[in-house]
Amino acid sequence: MNKIKHIIVRSVLVVLLVAVGGGNLYAQKSQLSGTVSDAENTPLVGASIIVEGTHVGTTTDADGAFRLPAAPGQRLTVSYLGYKSKTVTVGSRTSLDIILESDNSLINEVVVVGYDTQKKVNLTGSVASISAEDLANRPIVSSSTALQGIAPGVTVTTQSGAPGGDGGMIRVRGIGTFGGSSAAPLVLIDGVEGSLDAVDATQIDQISVLKDAASSAIYGSRAANGVILVTTKRGKKGQTSVTYRGYVGWQSPTDTPETVSAEEYMILSRETSFNDGKESIYTDDYIARYRENNRIDPDNYPLTDWQDQILTGSGFTHNHNLSLTASTERVRVMTSFGYLDQKGIIKRTDYQRYNVRNNMNIDFSDKLSMRFDVSFVNGDRRRIPQQNTLFNYMNTRDPLILSRWSTGYWAGLSGGSTNVLPTLEGEGGNVKNNTIRLNGAVTLTFKPVKWLTLEGMVAPRYVTTNNHTFVKKMKFYSDAFGTVSNSSNVAFNYLDESANRSFYGNYQFTAALQHTFAQNHNFKLLLGASRETYDNKTLSAHREDFAYPDYEVIGAGADNETKDNGGGHAQWALQSFFGRLNYNFKERYLFEANVRFDGSSRFAKGNRWGIFPSFSGAWRLTEEPFMQDVRRTLSEFKIRASYGQLGNQNIGSNYPTIQQLDVSSISVNDVITPIVTQTTLANPDITWESTEMYDVGIDATLFDKLSVTADWYYKKTHDILLTLDIPSIIGLGAPYQNAGMVRNVGWEVAVGYHNKWRDFSFGVEANLSDVVNKIIDMKGTTGGSGAIRNQEGSAINSIYGLKCVGMARTQEEADWVNENCPQYGVTTKPGDLIYADMDDSGTIDDKDMTIIGSTVPRYTYGVNLSFGWKGLNLSAFFQGVGKVDGYLSSYYVQPCQQGGTFRKEHLDRWNETNPNGKYPRLTMTDANNWKQSSFWMRSAAYCRLKNIQLSYTLPRTWLKKLRMKSAMVFVNAQNLFTITDFYQGFDPEVAYSGSGDGVELGAVAYNYPQVKVVTMGVELKF
Repeated sequence: MNKIKHIIVRSVLVVLLVAVGGGNLYAQKSQLSGTVSDAENTPLVGASIIVEGTHVGTTTDADGAFRLPAAPGQRLTVSYLGYKSKTVTVGSRTSLDIILESDNSLINEVVVVGYDTQKKVNLTGSVASISAEDLANRPIVSSSTALQGIAPGVTVTTQSGAPGGDGGMIRVRGIGTFGGSSAAPLVLIDGVEGSLDAVDATQIDQISVLKDAASSAIYGSRAANGVILVTTKRGKKGQTSVTYRGYVGWQSPTDTPETVSAEEYMILSRETSFNDGKESIYTDDYIARYRENNRIDPDNYPLTDWQDQILTGSGFTHNHNLSLTASTERVRVMTSFGYLDQKGIIKRTDYQRYNVRNNMNIDFSDKLSMRFDVSFVNGDRRRIPQQNTLFNYMNTRDPLILSRWSTGYWAGLSGGSTNVLPTLEGEGGNVKNNTIRLNGAVTLTFKPVKWLTLEGMVAPRYVTTNNHTFVKKMKFYSDAFGTVSNSSNVAFNYLDESANRSFYGNYQFTAALQHTFAQNHNFKLLLGASRETYDNKTLSAHREDFAYPDYEVIGAGADNETKDNGGGHAQWALQSFFGRLNYNFKERYLFEANVRFDGSSRFAKGNRWGIFPSFSGAWRLTEEPFMQDVRRTLSEFKIRASYGQLGNQNIGSNYPTIQQLDVSSISVNDVITPIVTQTTLANPDITWESTEMYDVGIDATLFDKLSVTADWYYKKTHDILLTLDIPSIIGLGAPYQNAGMVRNVGWEVAVGYHNKWRDFSFGVEANLSDVVNKIIDMKGTTGGSGAIRNQEGSAINSIYGLKCVGMARTQEEADWVNENCPQYGVTTKPGDLIYADMDDSGTIDDKDMTIIGSTVPRYTYGVNLSFGWKGLNLSAFFQGVGKVDGYLSSYYVQPCQQGGTFRKEHLDRWNETNPNGKYPRLTMTDANNWKQSSFWMRSAAYCRLKNIQLSYTLPRTWLKKLRMKSAMVFVNAQNLFTITDFYQGFDPEVAYSGSGDGVELGAVAYNYPQVKVVTMGVELKF
């Protein structure tokens, strides 16, 4: 690691010395000054000016001014993004005023595609592009959340606000698979597969999302769920700069459940007891005198505010990023350093991250160049072992439970529950996770002739994760005088340690041929080959009974029969050949064809290789001669269509076709004997999950200010892996088979408008998309568990339960139910829920359960507004989902379940004085109202103010004396408010999970809540 740091530091120093030394060679020449501006005389800040044939260059300052040594007769090349480059010859004058002309082709963007870049106007596929400017107004911790609401057709859900655990689950154009296969998109960082959250958002230059088969088929067997290409920032010719961006902020929960007061709890508990035919100690006098008794005797009359006792963390966060850019004629380097420190909203939870990235370009000659990139990320996350239990208690425990005696001793909770509050004070153990990522990439580019580019890349990637979970026995007391209680959180101290080390090898070679025939026929051919390897080793250990409970190492645990060790080793390889042909006639008629030939070690011979082709075409009507008269109004109009086939090799196992054996041991006559067993059958005939997709779309620009993009797509995935029923006499688990089929049909629209009037600027970008997901074939089987159901004719991860048709408001209505359609063999009473008899059997039971909702988000949208006046800028970003269902149950939302407390909304319950109450009657003995049903399902649609920022860029005249290029101060807020009809106090995204099928329903409201963050910071450029 020290060697890597030395290499990075020396690289930066060498480049800076060369740049400074080179400038001195020309110090004797006359100093040329000037300005660079646009046609409206607006200064262009950061424009590049280079003396041709030398390494002398500079950039314009905050006033668009520059100064550099130049001699008469030398030529200057002036360039700026979005404008045509200009060459100026130095004459006898010592001052130049240079005006650059707007270049529409650049303003319309150059986007990154598979193994290449293309002008956006020439794209034939569906690609969403997000620039660094789109991310600049958001203090992003986990880069995966940066895509939420920005790109149409891309759905991002975030379940948690935990430090280091607030990443997003990304789905592109619906969910294409289930049953254990991964539905996540392929993420490539500078051409190498990796984690989006491993990249500091301030280092990202551009993100391209390849959504259709035409744009992503070049990645073949890993592209069925979409491809995300991340390009990091690099040094530019003629630019030497230092940029610092940092902020400090505070986090707090977006919302917390409103639970009843102590008096309300006793009133509802008394009513529950009466409904169940029992007596209650909560008399009117007892309730009226409770608070006074608490003041006198808090141990016997406790009042516990669980939220107040648990939400004790500072929530303080700060982030700092320093980037250095330097260049000479031959070398360009961008080096960045980042540090993040994020404290939790509960004590003893935090996350620290250090990251370093060095991107270097070296031009050895006009024909040979090299890119040398190195990045290092170290992340440390600390948690409490009982963290989820803490949030469970915060949301469900009643205020009459004593948590701490008045003398300061911790009380053991009643009813078999464990008091986890001591963990906030340093007891009970800890959980530590450390992840180190080291990436490197060396790319050589050789251009022997103008029309041929050869490129080879070697990019190793190393990831190591160490997990430490130490659970320590806590001491509780049965009275205020220090009498030790028999209750405990665990029977003994124990420690779990695990290490996971992965090495990824990535080797690529491409040859690109580009030529124009007869001036109008433009061809480009890309051919390539790649090999990727993966080697993973795991090691784990478990120990109990620590003689020294504060010595948290494996060697300190007891050397007895309770100890356990484990380990594993897994590998896979992927060999690929690919190609792409682009043709256009006058950039008017465009055609593209892709093909990839993949071979995966995960499949047996005969099924190992798959071919994935795609074809796409586009017609730019505005390039037709008959459209020239309308070009001032309709600046750009393009129609495109595509078809392609994709694959998915991420099927949940590295060896799905091979019989796998479990190695364990048993004790025979007090002798430990190793055994090997087979528990599951293998299927050597399984192969890729394959996806075919059709897409049609348009891209239009009006008045050079209003842009519109719209797409419709049809996506069908075949051969999804399922476990089908086999005869039980076999005695082994069923193997995977290629048996399932899923269809996604959807549309997307994105609109953008930007304009400027003198000192005032305004912009709006909005997108809306929808997808209808449906399982076409499961060979007659069903899947899922609990409230989650997968079955033919419904969406993946549908909600399954009884259909509630009302409530028995009167005795007559209850009698009718008991006589005509009894429910689960118990007597329905007034205030009970009534369910639909779906199978017309005349009784209600589990056979009447049906699909009642869907967890697949529909009508996802985002709106980004920006206003600017002189140096003042205001931006607001709204994001949401128009239609989706959520389901919570148990004591989180259901009254009387498992002894939980009551929510404020439960005050509106059925009783004789309130027969029209919203909630059913209160009871702890009759489970009829707790059944899995549509009554407890809620709309999880929402609209969220995801981000709002107010910034001020200091006037250029103030910065001259400080020799600064720019300075900006800002105040920012994230997740400021959310509009939703979901359960109060719970975020509508609470049901989403990054594991399994991506969704968890029911009693899942124990997760770390979403947080809102208010920050303030600065960005300084020198």
